[in-house]
This record gives sequence, structure tokens and C-alpha cells, in this order.
Amino acid sequence: MIIRINQPTNRRNMAILFWLLLLGTAWGAAATLSSAKESRGDDETFLPVILSSSACTSNTGQVYSQGFALQYELDNPVRPAWNHPDKNIELRSYTPNNDPTLVRELIDYGSDDPTQPPQFATLFNPYKVPALTGFYRIHDWIWAPSPNPGTQGPPAPWPPVTVMGLATTPGELIHVPLSGYDIGGGMEVIVLFADADSVTLRYTREDSAGSPGYAVHIDNICTDVNLLALYNALDAPNGPRYVYVAPPDRPYSYDLPQLPAGQPVGTARGAEVRIAIVDTGTFMDPRSCNEWWQIRPGYTGTCPPALTMTGQ
Repeated sequence: MIIRINQPTNRRNMAILFWLLLLGTAWGAAATLSSAKESRGDDETFLPVILSSSACTSNTGQVYSQGFALQYELDNPVRPAWNHPDKNIELRSYTPNNDPTLVRELIDYGSDDPTQPPQFATLFNPYKVPALTGFYRIHDWIWAPSPNPGTQGPPAPWPPVTVMGLATTPGELIHVPLSGYDIGGGMEVIVLFADADSVTLRYTREDSAGSPGYAVHIDNICTDVNLLALYNALDAPNGPRYVYVAPPDRPYSYDLPQLPAGQPVGTARGAEVRIAIVDTGTFMDPRSCNEWWQIRPGYTGTCPPALTMTGQ
């Protein structure tokens, strides 16, 4: 890289020159490391220097409360939530399903829950069925003894969609989905995990996505800074959440954020928010129109019946 200097006249020009030189150095280092990697035949992924951030902040003006959660899992030591693949969906990650035969609309799996499960149309106000813009498969997980999280497996073979993208307008509010469940005190959910761009909502008081009941993952958002601050305070590594109490000396409880149905959790980061739903530890198909889309104002699709496990 050649940079020609034409007598910089002020500090601003000098600063620009400095960053151009730094960028050139980073490019050179990346090329050198990439070349060395190719010559050695290494398998590791090279991570380039990132000079910008996609981080966003959101303050919806909400006031959030805290309430009791129950220790349920038997991991000793307690597995940190950020390093728990059933609480932090970004740890598992997901990959697009590019099968050209995939049904890219709501489909009918029926429903066997007499109580209304979480309704995705109520993520928005007013309620709506947005364009379905992304269809993804969550990765399976190979577990290891706590606190080792284990390792990511291949995309789960069934169902064919386990994470779905919904069209959003950047900055629009994202709310706690309504359901027929109530965890007491007018509250709908506790927060199992939160970071700057995702939240995991639990529709019972158990601090687990594997106990009976629902959990909803909402990804690719700008989490409200006040909700995130409360969660981080209650999730302190040396706090009560990470004190292991063995049976039979339970129930053991501590506080996590709790929210009523409809309370905003943040705003849309961009043109797509991604959602997943878990029932008693199993990732379900978010396209299921008679489960998660019982409320579907204005939807004109036909909700075709789901096929067998080899179909979609």
C-alpha cells in the first residue's frame, strides 16, 4: 500500500493520515497471517480486524421489576447463563435452511395445549403477522460437565425450521408475547438471559429452558438498556444465582427480571427480528399457525398441514 503525502497542514489531516497508516498496517498483517495459514494448512478460522461496530442501544423508557426464580438444574457448579446453550441462543447459533422445497409460510401442526401458548403476533403493537423473511435451523449441542459448556453440533435435522425471521422496521418496539400463562403477580415471564442484542423469556418461574413450560428466544434486537442493566446486576457471577443448592434442600430462589405480557424488551435492530420457541427443552417449529399464531390478524395464508419428519 502506497500513501503519498502532500504536506498535511493541520492536526485533522495528521489524524486522518495516522488512521490510514494504521489501516494499511492491519491489512498487511491480515494478508501475511492469511498467507501463513494457507502455507501451513491450518484449520482455524482467521478473524480480521474489525474497525466498526454494529452495536446499538435502546431506551424505551420502561421501568422493570424483579421477582423470584427457582433453581431447577443440577449443574454443580452452576453453569453461567451466558455460557449455557439453552439460555443463550447465540452460543448455539443457527444456519439458514436453503432447501428450495421448504414451505416458507405458516403451516399447521395442530395444537395439543388447552392453554394459549406464546403468540408471536403480539411481539408487535398493534398485533400483526409480518412478512416471514428468514428460515433457520438451530444447531444441536454436545454437552459437557459444568462449567464446560460443550461444543456445537450440526444443524438439528427436525423440525426443518427452528428459528424464524420476521420483518421489522428499524427501531420499532418489540414486546413480551402474550400467552394464557401467568407466573403470578400479573407477570408473564422471567428473563433467563439478556445481552445487547437478544433476550430469552421463560413462561414459568424455573430458571431453566428444560423444565416443563415454554421459553422464547428473541434475537437481533437492541435490548433495552434498563432491562439489560437489571439483568446484569441480578446475574452477577458471585451473586445468589450461582450458589448451588442440592436437593432436597430446595426450593432455592433468587431474583431475575420479571415482565408482564406486552412490556417492551427493546427495539428492532434492523429489517429482521429472529424468534425461536422451546417447549420443555425441545426447539419447536415457529411456523406452527395453530400454536404460536392463533392470533394472526390479516393473515391471508392457507396454513397447509405439516408433512412427516422427512417432509416440511
